[in-house]
Amino acid sequence: MIKYYFLLFIRNIKRQKLFSFINLVGLTAGIVSTLLIYLYVQHEFSHDTFHVNAPNLYRINQTFIWGEKDDKQFASLGPGVAYAIKTDIPEVKEVTRIHPPGNFLVTYTEGKDGIKSFDEGNILAVDSNFFDVFTFPLVKGDAKTALRKTHSLILTESTAKKYFGSEEPVGKLMQFGPDSLKQTGEVTAIVKDVPDNSYIQFDILISMNSFPAVMRSNDLWLWTTFETFVLLDERASATELQAKLATLPRKYAEGTLQRVMNQSFDDYIKSGKEWNLFVQPFTSIHLHSTNVYNRLNNVGNINTVYTLIGVEVLIILLSCINFMNLSTAQYTRRIKESSLRKIMGSDKFQLALHFFSEAFMFCCFAALVGFGLMQIMLPFFNVLTGNDLHLNLLQDFSILWILLALIVVMSLLSGSYPAIFLSKFSPVEAMKGKVRTGKQGKALRNGLVTFQFIISMVLIVCTIVVFQQIRYLAQKDIGFNRENLMVVNRVEWINDKETFINALENIKGVQKASWCSAVPPYIYDGDQFSAEGSGKITPINYLKADEQFTSTLGLDLKAGRVFSKDIPGDKDRVILNETAVRALGWNADESVIGKRIEYPRQGFYEVVGVVRDFNYWSLNQPIQPMAIFHINSNVFSVGQQFAVMRFKAEDVESVKSLVASVESDWKQFAGNNPFQYDFVDDSFDRNFQSEEKFGHALTVFAGLAILIACFGLLGMIIYTLEQRTKEIGIRKVVGASVTSIWILIVKDYTLLIVSAIVLSTPLCIWGLNHWLQEFQYRVPISAWPFVIAGASILATAWIITSYHVIKAALTNPVAVLKDE
Repeated sequence: MIKYYFLLFIRNIKRQKLFSFINLVGLTAGIVSTLLIYLYVQHEFSHDTFHVNAPNLYRINQTFIWGEKDDKQFASLGPGVAYAIKTDIPEVKEVTRIHPPGNFLVTYTEGKDGIKSFDEGNILAVDSNFFDVFTFPLVKGDAKTALRKTHSLILTESTAKKYFGSEEPVGKLMQFGPDSLKQTGEVTAIVKDVPDNSYIQFDILISMNSFPAVMRSNDLWLWTTFETFVLLDERASATELQAKLATLPRKYAEGTLQRVMNQSFDDYIKSGKEWNLFVQPFTSIHLHSTNVYNRLNNVGNINTVYTLIGVEVLIILLSCINFMNLSTAQYTRRIKESSLRKIMGSDKFQLALHFFSEAFMFCCFAALVGFGLMQIMLPFFNVLTGNDLHLNLLQDFSILWILLALIVVMSLLSGSYPAIFLSKFSPVEAMKGKVRTGKQGKALRNGLVTFQFIISMVLIVCTIVVFQQIRYLAQKDIGFNRENLMVVNRVEWINDKETFINALENIKGVQKASWCSAVPPYIYDGDQFSAEGSGKITPINYLKADEQFTSTLGLDLKAGRVFSKDIPGDKDRVILNETAVRALGWNADESVIGKRIEYPRQGFYEVVGVVRDFNYWSLNQPIQPMAIFHINSNVFSVGQQFAVMRFKAEDVESVKSLVASVESDWKQFAGNNPFQYDFVDDSFDRNFQSEEKFGHALTVFAGLAILIACFGLLGMIIYTLEQRTKEIGIRKVVGASVTSIWILIVKDYTLLIVSAIVLSTPLCIWGLNHWLQEFQYRVPISAWPFVIAGASILATAWIITSYHVIKAALTNPVAVLKDE
């Protein structure tokens, strides 16, 4: 029986080569896109599921206390929150904190000349119970004791190899920090490289007790740089934990507020602020944290995953519709074949089985071809989306099950209608040639073609708008010109910073240079301030900078002045943005100049200037109160410092020359310390990598969708031409032109495509409005994406079909009508 159906399948392919090719292309494209999306979605859902304790792991978030009118949660807590949880909530088995201390210069010295030194940015300080909570397998060392001692270092395998090569790393001593603050640590363990589906990423772990300031801050709630995780008892629930967390801020944050702000917790709440703690399942962080400011890593978006799953379903439908359409379109060809089978004794079930088996064999063949194409396309897909997906059947048998399920589902969908349609007729009428497809069959095929182009239209419009949004964010006025701004990191390693800045300004192409503690979009210092004479506490983010900072960035001064080297007293003065001025209860004009803000227990700072609001964080976040203190101010800063330069570059070569000159000056002032630099526009662009990946993925699948739809249309056009060959010949005899024949054939399908464009428009608008709501700044949805997408689909359809239509129109009518 199987051999019989297989031989029939081969015979039909040979008889209908073009239709078989179109079917194969459609089904293969559907299978390739499905496998690509499956790998992508599987990778997204796999984040952090490898931890043994994952079902009972939770992260504790809090209200974003450093912003005004911002409903997002904050994943960074003070160090004291962990102690409060440990003391008051017995259902919590373990509490552990992760603190990113910043970049460290890490050095390993082997003998007199064997020095290896790298600026390590992926370092985390962790509590001693880190490995009791998280599953990061150790290759060497003891997980129970590796983090107990001060200055204990744990390296990943690749980091250990970078420093020690093939030497035994455990027990080796390494120095970390700049020359003036260098500390010595001992390598106590080696951990396997962290998988890319982990929210927690690191190259080096340092024991938390290596930082005395942390160990002295068990009651501090305002040093918000610690992500705090809890391992909950299996018998307890997240709801119980949430209820018990509700009482902690009032009980434990009171001391911090009194000491730092001279304010009670009740007064803090009465001022219109909130301070709550929230429970978030650990495995939900990667896909369900768009409402959370995360510190350790960037996250994904569950809506993106759901969108791609929807795209996957639609492309499968496109492929199956192609098969159904072309199978039923060949009704008159296959009807006598099916009639003979009925006369010879085949029942409806056997006829249906024949068509299902044909669809199944097409899908199996397409699966083999698709699997091979997948291996070729996957590296290019990884480059486009910035992922590192792998297809390994030996390690992941789920791919085989997915492929098998895909074959079965697509076979049932593709073969269902043809099997029913071609097995319910009267064989006698069919053999007499009296069976016709009728308007019902044509209407169904037209409806399916329209549905195909609705899907194609939706995908193309969405792709265009996604890239419009990315371009809009890249070009949006953020309050200063982000182009041609180069940042040199780790300027704190240089002793004579002012001379270094002067040397940078003398480089050809450098227009201005400044020395500062932070550069947008990475400004993380912040504290609570108040207007002099006011009891209202206002959270304000800040940086410290020299006199050239505002002019180097190109910030607009709305009132007052900037810092001046001729006025030493400016170290006790401050420049505010408009939002900070209004948050403090003042008007953002000249009237604010000379007023003072109080830094609790540190003194007062006089306002000398007001700058126009500018985006100093990601464009996904609203502008918050911001202050610029003098670089010599006593305001606390995390310690890292930067040089930022405004340069003029004519081409890529001039930028390379500029970087080389800056590096030369760096070596002169910083010695052998690693030279690291970045560009401000690149830093802003990195905040939208996930959206850009989404756009590239949509581009791939929109291309596949329109390919499938247009090949299906081509098949329908060819079928129509075969059915109307004699009609075309007669029209030519009576004087019809090639153009009129082309219009006659194409107009019906053009109307179908236009209908698809009209019907898809409200769907596009609804979906895009929903997606754009996630952005603080949104591009308006205009008519252009719809015009471009519609015109592209029409042009592609016309180009693909015109060759066959014109070829038929140019056929000699004598050859067509000679038998009549």
